[in-house]
Amino acid sequence: MRLARFSIVGAACFAIQAGILLALREAGVPDTAANAAGFLASAQVNFLLSSAFTWADRRLPAPGARPVAARWAAFQVTVAAGLACNTAVFALASRLAPPVAAAAVAVCAGALLTYLAGDRLVFRRRKAEPTDHSGDSLDDHHRPAAAVPRPNGGTAAD
Repeated sequence: MRLARFSIVGAACFAIQAGILLALREAGVPDTAANAAGFLASAQVNFLLSSAFTWADRRLPAPGARPVAARWAAFQVTVAAGLACNTAVFALASRLAPPVAAAAVAVCAGALLTYLAGDRLVFRRRKAEPTDHSGDSLDDHHRPAAAVPRPNGGTAAD
C-alpha cells in the first residue's frame, strides 16, 4: 500500500514540476532553469505529501523520531541523490533507447532510490524501546523486576 501512495505522490509532484516548467518556458525562461525551478518546487511539495500521506504512520512528534528539520534536510539530500541517479541512468539509457523510454527507465531508477532512502533513512521507523527480555521465545517479555507485583502487595524492588 505504501508503494501505491509513493507512486501517487510522485505522479502529483511530476505534474507540478511539468506545470511549472511549461509555465516558465512560456514566460521565456530557458528550459534548464524552468525545469530546475519546477523540480525544486515539486520536491518541497513532495516532502509535505510524503510526510502526510506516504509515511503518515511515521509522523512526528513520536518518541525517538527525527525532528522535522532533520527529516527535511535528509529529504533534500535524497532528492539530490535521486536527481543524480536519474540523470546518470538517463544518459546511459538514452544511448540504447528512445528518449521517452530512457526517461521512464531513469525515473524508475531514481524513484527506487528515493523510496528506499525515504523508507530506511528519512522516514525510518523509530527505534523500539528496550524491554526486559528473557527466555527462548520473543513472547517471553517481562516487566522490569522493579515493577513486578509481589503477593504481599509490594514490588520486586521492595
